[in-house]
Amino acid sequence: MVHKKDIEIAYKNIKDDILKTPLVHSPKLSAISGANVYLKMEHLQITDSFKIRGVLTKLKSINKKDFNKTFVAASTGNHAAAFGYASDKFGFKGKLFLPKNIREEKLTGISKYAFETVLYGNSSMETERKAREYAKEIDGVLIHPYNDPEIIKGQGTIAIEIAEQFPEVDTVIVPIGGGGLISGICSYFSENKNVTIVGSQPINASEMEQSIKINKIVSPSKYSTIADAAAGGIEENSLTFIICKKHLSHVETIKEEDIKKAVAFLYKFHETTVEPTAALPVAALLNGDKYRNKNVVVVLTGKKINKQLLTEINKNYGDCY
Repeated sequence: MVHKKDIEIAYKNIKDDILKTPLVHSPKLSAISGANVYLKMEHLQITDSFKIRGVLTKLKSINKKDFNKTFVAASTGNHAAAFGYASDKFGFKGKLFLPKNIREEKLTGISKYAFETVLYGNSSMETERKAREYAKEIDGVLIHPYNDPEIIKGQGTIAIEIAEQFPEVDTVIVPIGGGGLISGICSYFSENKNVTIVGSQPINASEMEQSIKINKIVSPSKYSTIADAAAGGIEENSLTFIICKKHLSHVETIKEEDIKKAVAFLYKFHETTVEPTAALPVAALLNGDKYRNKNVVVVLTGKKINKQLLTEINKNYGDCY
């Protein structure tokens, strides 16, 4: 398992290489939800998502003699960008596996990096499995997107900043894909009984929520979702499932239309662009007042969104609030 002290050590190791992203109050979201809401602007992080925290933490845990090996990763986009940035910074040889259905804007975002890319599989699960097999086959170094204690420690460093920036926080709402980010945040706050951690997933890709309900990791959803960074399922025997099952309060499941409304809300009232997955916790607050009188932080996780899609969302949902 991952503990608060582990995350504090990870933060000391990477804090000079990352941004301490802003925490911004949202008057409009506070008025709608009845909560005192702040936005953790992690979509403004280096490589446009939180993923760099985990990748840097993992790399700094690896023996220097292993840096002559090939580093292997699998990703739907944001982990890939962090992997690419790190390959330039550390100078290692990289090979990246991507699902065949990766969104164009994310593929474009990693095209500047020098590693080899392979399109494989129709889901994150298939792509991750292939990457793991390949890394083992060549005796390479696997940089997993979520199922790795070092990755979880790195993502958990966001919680340190939240606690420093808003000591009164009592609720943190976080998007869930494979669960690396929320597992890190859960682990950091696990000793603080005054802070509740809430997950948010698309209804169409709610594998963590379903897995916790039946105490067993479910198969990847066959439904599509606009929140592609939250889709793809959870690897068998994933540490993130164990941590979420133990520490997570509950998971909010969000309809596709409500995700779009939340993207438009952030663009209109905060003049900021986020990808649909990042809007999941905002959608949870726009949908009711169950967090009334709470001090809430929502984590905005990434900003890679197709320009045409963003235009369509703002046109169709920009006047909802």
